[in-house]
Amino acid sequence: MKSFVIPEDQVARVIGAALADEAARSFNRHFDFLTIASWSGDTPLGEGGVALSPDEIKICGVRVAEFFGQPRDLLEGAASARIADWAAVVADAIGAKLEHFTFKSAARDERNAVCRHRADEIFQDAAAAANILHGRRRLLSFVAPHSLLGFELSILTPNLQGIESIDVRGMPPEQLSKSLSYGDVLVATPTLWRYMMREKLTAPDNTMAVAFGESMTPELAAQMRTAGFGVLRELYGSTETGLIGWRDTPGEHFVLFDHWRGGDGLKRVGPGGVERDVDAMDFIEWRDERSFGLGGRRDGAVQIGAVNVIPDDVARRLCEHPLIADCAVKVGRRGDGVDRLIAHIVLNKGRQPDDRTAREIDAWCRTTLRQQERPRIYHFEKSLGAKEKGAG
Repeated sequence: MKSFVIPEDQVARVIGAALADEAARSFNRHFDFLTIASWSGDTPLGEGGVALSPDEIKICGVRVAEFFGQPRDLLEGAASARIADWAAVVADAIGAKLEHFTFKSAARDERNAVCRHRADEIFQDAAAAANILHGRRRLLSFVAPHSLLGFELSILTPNLQGIESIDVRGMPPEQLSKSLSYGDVLVATPTLWRYMMREKLTAPDNTMAVAFGESMTPELAAQMRTAGFGVLRELYGSTETGLIGWRDTPGEHFVLFDHWRGGDGLKRVGPGGVERDVDAMDFIEWRDERSFGLGGRRDGAVQIGAVNVIPDDVARRLCEHPLIADCAVKVGRRGDGVDRLIAHIVLNKGRQPDDRTAREIDAWCRTTLRQQERPRIYHFEKSLGAKEKGAG
């Protein structure tokens, strides 16, 4: 069916996002948001474009092949001048066989980060999302399409609906306000929604806002409605589980999509009707068999900019710095609702807690930690008491 076909231009969008993610994971290379958004099929993989080295091209080629469920060596020996070269090979391959997709979570351990899902279940998620987005004329996406929910919402869901999908990651809010039309749906994470609200984004009547990746706040939802987004949808799911539920208002409980069963544990009903138990990444507080609230992450992770970060893991790695004797990392929330990491640091004897020390540690963090893992505030302590080691 045409609705299940992923055309080359969309494959190229996914490849561009996956390249940026893999370059950051494997080679500690980081590209700014607008640079990634500017990549297209015509972007060179090497000099003048993504600027990947031969070794980086090899590793990134494996990531791309595995994303689309293809053999790791699919792109070995293939033309690699432009992103479009890889997109053509991948589109041909998935046209012949597409049985699964492979996504990577934000887990630091690469083995635990890899999440493989059957293709029919990924399309099942997208069909469920399409049902609650029914009647939209266009879908505009502010999120990268290489994550599980980003791929389902910005690529597969509009394809199933037969509507246009527009990548607006490189569009400033002023231009986006002029581009939004009656009946559109705009997809973004709460972090990006906060940014757009600060920049005074406005929307015409009957425009829908979709958020996922971190919890919405009532204050942010109110700002979005005031800006013209009369319909809100907040989605819940994860890279590990797929798309699970949705709600209209932050104060409400989430409702399970039809391919899930709840109340006494969480079960997924596959496209063939077979049920299996699934462990959600959060503690689920059941209201009844179909609705639930969330009780926090099982692994202690928090969401910084829609990326899962484990503060204890960040503290452990900060302790690897030669100046740091002990460290605890907490989460603080700014007045605008944005979470940030705060590091409480005990220095080794003989080192003074001055600006020079803070700059040295911050420079190390910039080369060692992912952007979302970097503390935004440093407190130097004589020792760590219960207050510093406790939850943020």
